[in-house]
Amino acid sequence: MKSKNNRSIIQELNMKSRDDVVKFLKSLWNETPMPCPLCNGELVFLHKKAKKSNGDWKCEECGHIYRTINILMELPET
Repeated sequence: MKSKNNRSIIQELNMKSRDDVVKFLKSLWNETPMPCPLCNGELVFLHKKAKKSNGDWKCEECGHIYRTINILMELPET
């Protein structure tokens, strides 16, 4: 499955490989987020007041929202 405008999720996230995306996802799930891959901004929980979920994150700088399950589903097998 490809992202909008036929770019792979790897390209969309400015990453070089599938392994880079997996490391990024693991950092989010472990609640130790890496900087935003698009602008190097700080990532915070998307839902601060509701039950915190380590599945949805937002960059405070550029406003990009990262939904880990969607990223995982778009990630190529190999």
